[in-house]
Amino acid sequence: MTQASTTTKTTTVVTEVPDARRWQGRDWGKAAITGALLLALLRPNASPEPTAQATTVPAVVPAATVVAAPTAVPAVQPTAVPAVQPTAQATVVAAPVAAIPLVLSTREVIFAGPYTLQGTGTPGSIVELLVNGASIGTATVGADGRWSLDTTLEAGDNEILARAVDSAGAMLAQGDAVRLGVQAAPVAVAAPSFNAPPGELVGGPALLSGTGEPGSTVRVKVGGVDAGEATVGADGTWELDAILPAGVQAIVVEAIGNDGAVLATSAPTSATVVGGLGVVVAQPVEGAELPAGPTTVSGTGVAGTVLEILNGDQVLGEVTVGADGTWSAEVPLVDGTSSISVRAKGTDQILNRPVRVQVGTALGGAACTEIAVSCEAWVTRTGGLTLRMRSAGAILADNIVARLPIGTQMTVLEGPSPADGFTWWRVRTVGANEGWVAGENLVIQPD
Repeated sequence: MTQASTTTKTTTVVTEVPDARRWQGRDWGKAAITGALLLALLRPNASPEPTAQATTVPAVVPAATVVAAPTAVPAVQPTAVPAVQPTAQATVVAAPVAAIPLVLSTREVIFAGPYTLQGTGTPGSIVELLVNGASIGTATVGADGRWSLDTTLEAGDNEILARAVDSAGAMLAQGDAVRLGVQAAPVAVAAPSFNAPPGELVGGPALLSGTGEPGSTVRVKVGGVDAGEATVGADGTWELDAILPAGVQAIVVEAIGNDGAVLATSAPTSATVVGGLGVVVAQPVEGAELPAGPTTVSGTGVAGTVLEILNGDQVLGEVTVGADGTWSAEVPLVDGTSSISVRAKGTDQILNRPVRVQVGTALGGAACTEIAVSCEAWVTRTGGLTLRMRSAGAILADNIVARLPIGTQMTVLEGPSPADGFTWWRVRTVGANEGWVAGENLVIQPD
């Protein structure tokens, strides 16, 4: 009996087991989110983006179901960020602060006409000059801190103002105004002369004389030292009491203006001076400040000479020059100014140019503004060594009653009385002398 064959069919179900080494759908989602975040971070000046929403990851497909291949995520390319270039800034240098410019005067006496203004300021800065409020130009300050500008000044008071300006003319700094007194251009005068006596001159007091332009003032220098000033009379002659030191001396006569400027000069005359008393006051010195009371006055002279020590024309004491040629004496000085000189006893001619000193406290009280009755006055030091006191307000050959040394103090009693080209005043001196003197030789404060 034929047995029927039975065939058994075996069906094998293959289930796909996930491979741990392969990326699954959720892995691709994570990669996409990470890439987006990196892109956002690499973009410069990017505003914060909202949090990325997670992409829905499909569930795992059951076995035998064909799963679509995931969409490829492109590689994230960082956005090229350009290098930050610094903004080109122009270098700004602050302009130097200009110092206040100063105006300097180059000479004591200034005459109308061409003049060079000079001063100081910040090197390299520009200085504008104004004369009486009007601009006259600019000057550049040199490396040495100095500037100069040529201009022309008129006679009278000129107000000079210097101010630092920038290149556009705007003011940066301004100095104080400087006033310059400008004199009228001097009038040419003839040179004065000196009447040189023949032979040798005797040292000590001497009366010098010469010629000059009538009404002008002359200044005499002996050996380069001022011997005094004199006014040329209407007859064209002048006289001056002076002290001549021993030795060969050059005597020069200068014509001077009201401001002391030299207008003309004589040729020097050489004179040989011999002998004489040769008196010198060594102490005190000119301009000394001394306490009131006993003061020592000393110097040199010819041995055996009896000297009187004076304050103006007031005798303070006397002394005899010692065998060694020196002398010293203690004399009383009171508050105020004193003019110390010496003379040989029995004469009225002083032997030295008086030495002015300040003693104690200067006397107070309102000072007069001009010579007037009841005012105090002094013999000016710009004149000769002595001022002639006369018995009347006129020049006569026989009316000289005293010779007053420069610096002599006096009280005005009467006047004025004009005569012989002078203004005369009757005075009483500190030495109790009374008489008439020319007011042109007096000052209201000791000079």
